[in-house]
Amino acid sequence: MSQLYIQRHDGEWVDVTDGQLLACCDCGLVHETEYAVLDNRILKRAFRDKRSTADRRKRNDVKASIEFLKGKWKNE
Repeated sequence: MSQLYIQRHDGEWVDVTDGQLLACCDCGLVHETEYAVLDNRILKRAFRDKRSTADRRKRNDVKASIEFLKGKWKNE
């Protein structure tokens, strides 16, 4: 099942009350994130979502980014 990811922009505030799925635009890696407040501190943890990552990486735009990044890393 393909999920809809919302494009976010630098500095944009995001409501994370119920956690979120975070996907990298370049490599397509998806994490599920959770937040908690403990002793007046905001804590965040993330887990890789293997199934969503696999689905996202099937998209052509993500495949092209991955190939570009592989080539860029080879040349460095």
